[in-house]
Amino acid sequence: MLIVDDSELNRAILREIFYREYRIEEAENGRRALEVVARQQDRLAALLLDLVMPELDGFGVLEELSRQGLLESIPVFLITAETSADIALQGYENGVMDVISKPITDPSIVRKRVGNAVELFRGRNQLAQLVEEQVQTIKAQSEKLRTANASIIDMLSSVIEFRSGESGQHVRRIRQATRMLLQLLAAEYPAYRLSPEEIEMVASAAAMHDIGKILIPDYILNKPGRLTAEEFEEMKNHTVYGCEILESIPFFQEQELFRYCYDICRHHHERWDGLGYPDGLSGGDIPLWSQVVSLADVYDALVSERVYKKPYPHPVAVEMIRSGECGAFNPLLLGLFLRCADELHQALYLQDETGAAPYSPPVGLGRAAGYHPPEEQRLSDRTLALLERERQKYHWLSEMSGEILFDYDRQSDSVEFTEKYQEVFGDNLRTLHASDHIHRAGQIAPEDLQRIEGELKALTPESALYRTEVQLTVRGGRRVWFELYMRSLWEGESGQVCTGYMGKLSSIDELKRESARWRQRAMHDYLTGLYNRQALETRVSEAIRDPAGSPFSLLFVDLDNFKAVNDTKGHLAGDQLLREIAEKLPQKMRATDMVARIGGDEFAVFLEGMGKEALLAKKAGEVCHFFREELGEQGLGLSASVGCVRYPADGQSYKALLQRADRALYTAKSRGKNQFALYDGEMEGEQYRPSLLFPTED
Repeated sequence: MLIVDDSELNRAILREIFYREYRIEEAENGRRALEVVARQQDRLAALLLDLVMPELDGFGVLEELSRQGLLESIPVFLITAETSADIALQGYENGVMDVISKPITDPSIVRKRVGNAVELFRGRNQLAQLVEEQVQTIKAQSEKLRTANASIIDMLSSVIEFRSGESGQHVRRIRQATRMLLQLLAAEYPAYRLSPEEIEMVASAAAMHDIGKILIPDYILNKPGRLTAEEFEEMKNHTVYGCEILESIPFFQEQELFRYCYDICRHHHERWDGLGYPDGLSGGDIPLWSQVVSLADVYDALVSERVYKKPYPHPVAVEMIRSGECGAFNPLLLGLFLRCADELHQALYLQDETGAAPYSPPVGLGRAAGYHPPEEQRLSDRTLALLERERQKYHWLSEMSGEILFDYDRQSDSVEFTEKYQEVFGDNLRTLHASDHIHRAGQIAPEDLQRIEGELKALTPESALYRTEVQLTVRGGRRVWFELYMRSLWEGESGQVCTGYMGKLSSIDELKRESARWRQRAMHDYLTGLYNRQALETRVSEAIRDPAGSPFSLLFVDLDNFKAVNDTKGHLAGDQLLREIAEKLPQKMRATDMVARIGGDEFAVFLEGMGKEALLAKKAGEVCHFFREELGEQGLGLSASVGCVRYPADGQSYKALLQRADRALYTAKSRGKNQFALYDGEMEGEQYRPSLLFPTED
């Protein structure tokens, strides 16, 4: 089978799906693909072809294969992320056997589709070879049965590694560290009679050492701090739980591998001095393979980051094991470990950090034990390394952006966050029963949660994006504004089944606060801190637009003789007086009223719900009294004149109300100041000099 894709990760995933049935060739572009076809065309069972590639795209490859007449003998499958019907139709018209969409969500279905097509081509074009190929198929099925145990191990061990917050690299390291130690033991102590086959079987079984942690609750498994005595007792039970899981797998007990898996699950925490658990075995009573896995597991735990600790440097970890800080080990195995610790660290950990190729045993160890890694192991390690590289890119991008990325799976009702989430919210990075957790955690207000859940139900495959702003409670109890951006994920034959959401949380709290500060400045007077003219106009206009049409009144206040204050005491004293007015005048009003400075020594008061003339006159009199009696006592001879209007009786717009309030104020001034005047239509006939703030319409 020829796999053609410019993405190495995509090729690796396809290889993982098909390598058991086919020998795989790979090409990174269309030109290279044609070269492989020319060399292997008589042996090609199928060609998996990406559409968008450099140098020569998928349609270009199809064109050339058609020209050479090869599409009649080689089934071609178009593997593409394009979902439009036009692309699929174009592919079929160009001779492809089938169109498969990326990403591949069900490998077994794809394997069946490709397999069926290959069989069809074989039956049509290579009938003479069909019998032989069927024999090979039977052999391949036999090989599948042989590797079933390894598949179960990889699947179960991967589940627990990802659930406990560790990457898939932990399984690979434990397996390879176990292999290295056993190969060295076999080379130097032939009396143990460790064959290469037995070493490989123990190395595979090593991946199952912590499978019992599947049954340990999340709050214990992923707890950042020290476990309580009760929690530690529950954690110790994972050794027994693992054995119960193994015993429940049908037919597994009949396999030779079962004994190694069982012993390693149960006894990898036993110690040479008998102080381990669960059975308190000591010395040679502990199975040899359990002792080896125990040593590898302790070292990996020390040098790796865990949710409850930072990694120890390699020399510190080695010294802790040498000194017995991590328990007692078989002296013979401990000596072997100390001799190869540096080599093991170089092979398994330094290469991981630099993104180098997966581990291959050192020459000395490999030759000593006759090591030949099986094809299945090489493929698994390669794909794990590529997936780990993608995971690290994803992690680094989220760290650099400062955003919290998350992935919610609806079927398992679980959500996974990037590390920034734990830093901001102090919660676990992975949460099962996420729907229940988000309702109980209290990070989001119930009304916001109800709103968001309702809006998410309205998403469709055609309209899959969602954005909103929401306040969340972070670590320490502070409420912070976030932008929530999500994309719904859809599957099913018609693409109508929502399988989950991917998204991000971006803090916009500082932007919100800055916006509020600017809004505060824009709507408030810089000198007094009172509302300004713009804020007054907004409030009045909103009241006029209110469908209920509630009445209100306005007072237009002008200080009498304020110029004398500036002339005799200076402008600083005048400013101080204005600030004093701003502090005291609102205290004479109701909480629903609004006091604004609209320019110089002029103020306005919005009186909500006050439409009766008698009440307005009473309030205006109180304002005059305030200026005359409370501020006038300072020996400044200060007083105020007030013009009063009512809505809707005296005007239907902000501009009309302010002009008529100004006219009433002028009347109060002309009558000797230190008084108020209620607007009356007869004032229109009086001589009037409008304020510069409120010019007449003409």
